[in-house]
Amino acid sequence: MLYGKVPFLLLRNNLSKIMRKPIRITLVLPLISLLLVAYSHGLLAQNYLVLQKGENQKTRIQYQVGESITYKLKDIPYYMTDIIREIQSEHLLFGENIVAPWQIEVIDVSAKDERNSTLRNLTLLPAAAALLLLTAETVNSLYADGRVEISQTSLVISGGLLGSALIMSQVRYRKFRLKGRRKLLVLSQEDWTKP
Repeated sequence: MLYGKVPFLLLRNNLSKIMRKPIRITLVLPLISLLLVAYSHGLLAQNYLVLQKGENQKTRIQYQVGESITYKLKDIPYYMTDIIREIQSEHLLFGENIVAPWQIEVIDVSAKDERNSTLRNLTLLPAAAALLLLTAETVNSLYADGRVEISQTSLVISGGLLGSALIMSQVRYRKFRLKGRRKLLVLSQEDWTKP
């Protein structure tokens, strides 16, 4: 029985020795306050890359340091995907490239835009309704007639629902072309929180 209690007794003796030593608050408090100030300064100094159309702030698309971005430059005919390392008003530092904001022509927002998830969910509704209608028609015909028979109107309605689902699946916000009222902004933390 003593074998199982030995580690507990050793731990209790060591804790009592540790607790007897005075904690030097004069050293700990300045260190903690210095860390908090450094951390808060880093948060306030962070810039955001913002895509905005006109004055509408509700549909802003925001990029931060560390996020992946797919963009196309004015002089280069293909898209590049890179990680954002630093955001300044004069330049954008990516993992493998340094670009001025005015050089960017198009940004691919298909994975970033929140409206795409809503459109994806709305696309599933008509497809699910078509499947449900065909299933209900099949079950009803099996129960009533003993054989599978689908009426012409059910096929037309299901086809219309599937067609609308296919059309809606093509309506997505894929590209943000920087021209006209569409702008690329570099905002600091203070500018972002201003109303």
